[in-house]
Amino acid sequence: MTAVAHASPADFRQLARVRSVPTTHLPPARAHSEAVYRRRRALALVVAAGVAVALMFALHALRSTVPVVAAPAAAGVYVVQPGDTFWDIARRLQPSGDPRPLVTRLVAAHGSPLLVPGEHLVLPAAA
Repeated sequence: MTAVAHASPADFRQLARVRSVPTTHLPPARAHSEAVYRRRRALALVVAAGVAVALMFALHALRSTVPVVAAPAAAGVYVVQPGDTFWDIARRLQPSGDPRPLVTRLVAAHGSPLLVPGEHLVLPAAA
């Protein structure tokens, strides 16, 4: 047989005192959820702005790599090989004399001082 202990009314009063915790220092649940949603909206706005900036940079990079300007009087097109420089290309086109003016024209016709293997370099006509 099991013994059942009966509680006295004094025991219940003591339990009531323990359970009654003051909640005045706790923020209301609604204010907490509004702050969470505000932070989420701010984070979503920052992420969307970051994606927009990344897309702008990507579009700018695509536009800058596509050659738009063609030389009016081109002597030909040269496919850039690995290790080529403007100086080497100018030396092949003009083996004697000072290649600096030709290098300047090649860079101006190309639009960028950087060469990428495989790209087509428009060779300016001899001046």
